[in-house]
Amino acid sequence: MKQLLAILSCFIILTSAHAAGRNWTLANVNGGDFSITNDNGGRPSLLVFWATWCKPCKAELDAMKGTLDDLNKRGMNVLLVAEDNQKSKSRVKPFLDTKGYGWTALHDPDGEVLKLYGGTSIPFTVMLDKDGAPVFENRGEMKDPTAMLAKANQLIESAGE
Repeated sequence: MKQLLAILSCFIILTSAHAAGRNWTLANVNGGDFSITNDNGGRPSLLVFWATWCKPCKAELDAMKGTLDDLNKRGMNVLLVAEDNQKSKSRVKPFLDTKGYGWTALHDPDGEVLKLYGGTSIPFTVMLDKDGAPVFENRGEMKDPTAMLAKANQLIESAGE
């Protein structure tokens, strides 16, 4: 039993340290900066990595608009993380404004935050618990959000307790 507790303690400490290593700040497309450690409000977050030139990304955003709006209203930080480079990043805000996406949108032009979560291509979605630890990921276009919604509902309910 003691050995199991020791292993569990090490796992918890390593997981916490690993999550704490993911402190990042990105430019908000509406001005200013967003820091995951200071601006998440102690709420779970959904990071959707995408770009204006990525057709599957744009299809996913269109298909998931109602779902993302609902999650945002219920207490999940919905963060669109644009992987547009310096040449195309000027297209991000006009695209989002045209589509009426009201979620927080950030620029990650060098893909540094994408890499922090193990992303290698987009679309890529990562859900973080209220402490910033990754608890769900989806690589590629999310065609069925069932698993993501189950995890989101669990996090939102536990945050409300």
